[in-house]
Amino acid sequence: FLFSVCMSLLLLLVLFSLLVICVCDPGFAGPDCSQRACPDDCNDRGRCVNGKCVCDSGYTGEDCSEDSCPGNCNNRGRCINGQCVCDDGFTGDDCSEDSCPGNCNNRGRCINGQCVCDDGFTGDNCSQKACPNNCSKRGKCVNGKCVCDVGFTGPDCAAKGCPNNCSNKGRCVKGSCVCRRGFTGPDCSQCLEGKTGPNCDTGESKQAKYAIFDLKKSLIGSVLLSN
Repeated sequence: FLFSVCMSLLLLLVLFSLLVICVCDPGFAGPDCSQRACPDDCNDRGRCVNGKCVCDSGYTGEDCSEDSCPGNCNNRGRCINGQCVCDDGFTGDDCSEDSCPGNCNNRGRCINGQCVCDDGFTGDNCSQKACPNNCSKRGKCVNGKCVCDVGFTGPDCAAKGCPNNCSNKGRCVKGSCVCRRGFTGPDCSQCLEGKTGPNCDTGESKQAKYAIFDLKKSLIGSVLLSN
């Protein structure tokens, strides 16, 4: 009889121990509350190890509730909702690339922090208009147009210039003026002998020639008489 009573009591104790559940204090977990708990049980996005969340790939934060950023933004920016907001001077999905000034003004590509400008643009940030052939290193580029050095001309300053631009009375060929009919001189500013007028197309009349001849004769006669 005593044996059966003891067995019954033992069975009751076992059943009672199975029914007893530990209600752990905040910060602890486990059947006997011996383990440190993790915040929000890591939101089912990681494992709880010694009270700290070891988040699955793609998640971060103390409770693994935040989306993570690639490469943790390489310590060059902040991770916001899974996207890197890079510090000044850096760019890229993971802030691993050097940025370019003004993002090259959308007129070129940024490579290793330097702008490679599209055709027609130049400058550190591709903000300036480029000149053809860089003015052949014979002038300055101003707002996309070449201002040539003395002695050079052309859209890219590649051609030799002519004196006074041939006075607009001839063509400049390899640095020498080819004058229009009636004009002469290094810069085509003079009339040919026997020509006159604004276009150097008027010859001396016979009457004018005779008047000059008579004037010369009278001058010679005056000189002879005086002697």
